[in-house]
Amino acid sequence: MLQTSLTRLRTQLAVALAAALIIVSGILLAPGRAQAAEIVGIGGKCLDIQGGSTASGTPVIIYACHGDANQQWDLVNGQVVGTGNLCLDARGGSSRDGTQVIAYACHGDSNQRWRMVGSQIIGTGGKCLDVSGHSSANGTRVVLWQCHGGANQSWRVQ
Repeated sequence: MLQTSLTRLRTQLAVALAAALIIVSGILLAPGRAQAAEIVGIGGKCLDIQGGSTASGTPVIIYACHGDANQQWDLVNGQVVGTGNLCLDARGGSSRDGTQVIAYACHGDSNQRWRMVGSQIIGTGGKCLDVSGHSSANGTRVVLWQCHGGANQSWRVQ
């Protein structure tokens, strides 16, 4: 009898603890929001707001990961938000191949909407976030390009 009561009590405690963890996780990671992370691409380089600038219109490049604020990104309701509350943005709202990706004041238009499908980050016009010229050199610009699944379009969030 005592053994059965102890077993039942352990089960109830485990269920209560699991429920509490789910509630806390929901508060910490509210819907549509994740904690700041690095977005890593070709050659192990990070998505970077050039020069650490917080000015709207600053180019987005890849650069050796160093963990500074200009390489930290929040994923918020389909937008990729960086330092200075700047969003990943397809310059001028264009979806043409080669369109430069910049950090721009968040406004929520379609050129600031992104989704991750597998290892690809897809934006406006169904184009992929692409490291120009398949280069892994520091300072290489990030552009939109037709999705092809190459290493320069492969990203991971860490």
